[in-house]
This record gives sequence, C-alpha cells and structure tokens, in this order.
Amino acid sequence: MADDATRKAVSEIPLLKTNSGPRDKELWVQRLREEYLALIKYVENNKTADNDWFRLESNKEGTRWFGKCWYIHDLLKYEFDMEFDVSTHTHHTKVCAKINKKQINQKNI
Repeated sequence: MADDATRKAVSEIPLLKTNSGPRDKELWVQRLREEYLALIKYVENNKTADNDWFRLESNKEGTRWFGKCWYIHDLLKYEFDMEFDVSTHTHHTKVCAKINKKQINQKNI
C-alpha cells in the first residue's frame, strides 16, 4: 500500500474527472485540460520540494507525449528521452482480466 508521503503528494494533485479518449473530440479537450492542470501542479510541487526530475509535453492533439527524465547519482546526471502515444481507444477498451492480474517481474527488466 501507499505510504503517507505518497498519499500526501497525490492528494495535492487535482483529480481527473472527465472520462474520455481522443475520439471524443470535445470531451477529450476537457480531459486534456485536466491532464495538463494535474501535470503542472505535480511539477510545481516537485520543484517546491526540490524533486524536479522530468519535463513532458504533448502534440496539439494530446495523443503523443515526449520529454526527458533524469536521475542524479554520485554527482552524475543520467538523462533519458521518453516518448509514448495515447491510444485512440483509450477509455473505450476493456482491460483483459488476464493482463490486469499479471505483474512485471522487476528482475527481468
């Protein structure tokens, strides 16, 4: 379960209330607005806590996200590019029960 610090961090981020995907044109614009507000608040909170570790932006439609994340260890900065797509079927496809119950074995990654 989540520890107190995680619960506190999550409680400070605005909830996403609009259930829509990229195919829901006008609802998707509202959902994207909520996503951006939550991300902005999360980044602000991280900067306040001196825990800034990523930059993220999206294309105009909000279906392709890209940015950088980083980690500093022993005064060395490790920086990684990240990119992912939001499926046009998001929020319309049921999750397969078999897939939902599987867990990733961290040792195999």
